[in-house]
Amino acid sequence: MMRRLFYFAGKGFRSVRDSPGISLLTAGTVGATLFVAGLYVMALQNLEGLALIWGRTATLTAYIDDAVPPEGREPLRARLEAFEQVEHAVLVSPIEALERFKARGASAAALVEGVSEEILPASIELQLEGGFADLTAVEKLALQTRELPGVTDVDYGQQELERLQTLLDLLRMGGLIAGILIAIATAFIVSNTIRLTVYARRDEIIILRLVGATNGFIRTPYLFEGLIWGLAGGGASALMMWLADVSLAPQISIAVANVVGGLNIHLFNLEVAGILVVAGVFLGVFGSGLAVGRFIDQETS
Repeated sequence: MMRRLFYFAGKGFRSVRDSPGISLLTAGTVGATLFVAGLYVMALQNLEGLALIWGRTATLTAYIDDAVPPEGREPLRARLEAFEQVEHAVLVSPIEALERFKARGASAAALVEGVSEEILPASIELQLEGGFADLTAVEKLALQTRELPGVTDVDYGQQELERLQTLLDLLRMGGLIAGILIAIATAFIVSNTIRLTVYARRDEIIILRLVGATNGFIRTPYLFEGLIWGLAGGGASALMMWLADVSLAPQISIAVANVVGGLNIHLFNLEVAGILVVAGVFLGVFGSGLAVGRFIDQETS
């Protein structure tokens, strides 16, 4: 058994060695397509990190009814702070709200010049426990807050979070579809490349069939050849992602720091790299098996 296995592996290695151009082209094609797929996966992971950071820095604001007297605001604040998801609650008076708006800049201050603070409602800002990234949990807390007597409205940046969640869902779905299409395209590229190799050795295959070689015996060396191409392509894609992580990720993190502080961009991790290598092996073996199977079917029909 081992002797036969070494024979198949050796034949596959010799085939790769004897056709370096085709081998480099196929492995490069597998590597490039998997590199694109890997970058897509890492982009999704970075966007999910953005959602988490956004959630940790966000606050839920409960607006107090004007009918609630000043002495009734503190008990309401304490009641909100007692919620399990709330880390602490801060009471913001109308005067403080007006001063905060003016502090946004000269244009903002000009907008409220001469405006009385009485037009602004008092509010309570809720800092959530440990941050949040689950929109459903935040919506549940907002509903509980809104139902309290004395609270007229609740704001938690729901539109922005909903858009981000929708974007992530669309990207995940798009990534799944794109991944399937890329896998099919790559498998056919590998298959057609192996097909050329198979047709170049058709005389050898015909002789093997004449002396009684089984389809499995004929097919196995080509499967090893595809395995080598896929392994090389998957390893190359993982290496390219590591190089991108070392050279490009720090620059991208600096570029987005002014917009999203605390977000460290990553373009490589071992789990994704391992998946790329496995995917490369699968595509190489599958494409090879497809090509040889077609040739054998044509010869026997």
